[in-house]
Amino acid sequence: MSREVLPHRRPSENEEIVFAGMPISVTFGYTDDARITEVFMSTRKVGTMMDIAVRDLAVTISLALQYGVTPTVLERSLTADESGKPEGLAGKIVAMIRERAVA
Repeated sequence: MSREVLPHRRPSENEEIVFAGMPISVTFGYTDDARITEVFMSTRKVGTMMDIAVRDLAVTISLALQYGVTPTVLERSLTADESGKPEGLAGKIVAMIRERAVA
C-alpha cells in the first residue's frame, strides 16, 4: 500500500476543542472529494510535552489516513468506554473525522 500524495493546497476546517481540561486547536485537511486525509493539532502551551504529544498524534492519524486506514478501522482500534464513546484524544479526533465523512 502506498501513501496518498496530497495537493499543495487543499481546503481545511478549524475547530477548538477541550480535552482533559486543555484547549486544543484542531485543523482537518480535505481532499477534492471531501475526505479528511490530514489533521493538525496544537495546544496553547507551545513546546510543552503535551503540545508535542498532541502534534505527534496528529501526524500519526494523518499518516494512517493517507495510507488508506479508514476512520472506522481506527475508531474500532482505540480505547472506548462501555457505550463506545472514545476515552482518549485519538479516539475523539477519529470520531470527529468519521462524523464529518461524506455519506
